[in-house]
Amino acid sequence: MDTPDTEHAARIWTPTQLRKLSPEERGAILAAAAALAEEMYRNDPELTAFEAIGVDDLFGESSNSIYCR
Repeated sequence: MDTPDTEHAARIWTPTQLRKLSPEERGAILAAAAALAEEMYRNDPELTAFEAIGVDDLFGESSNSIYCR
């Protein structure tokens, strides 16, 4: 397996620049960026120390709702 190219992942790409690349190049950039993000999320608890949806955020009386009030 190739090592992600962190230089390309750390670069700020514009949509126009990305569209000019081949699908393989775009895929490699995405893989490298994902590897960098994984490291950040594993090592910085502040990035994941929140509740995305709490019980109080879900409202509804429908039988289709997960939590009914």
